[in-house]
Amino acid sequence: ETTGDKKKYKLTHKLVDKTVDSPCIKVCAYDEEEEFCIGCHRSKQELQDWWIMTREQKLEALKKIEERQLI
Repeated sequence: ETTGDKKKYKLTHKLVDKTVDSPCIKVCAYDEEEEFCIGCHRSKQELQDWWIMTREQKLEALKKIEERQLI
């Protein structure tokens, strides 16, 4: 890890939106179709992107997650 990598990491983490908590409940496994996490109901893409999503994107994802839980 270089000094440049450390600076990039610090800058990136300063820009991360932390106003919306992750829905993760530490039960990380996928359903039979390998589509959604059975713990937080996020898709693989939502899991991967969560830390770079804007507040608005996270709130939209949470709406989708809520709908999935009703199914």
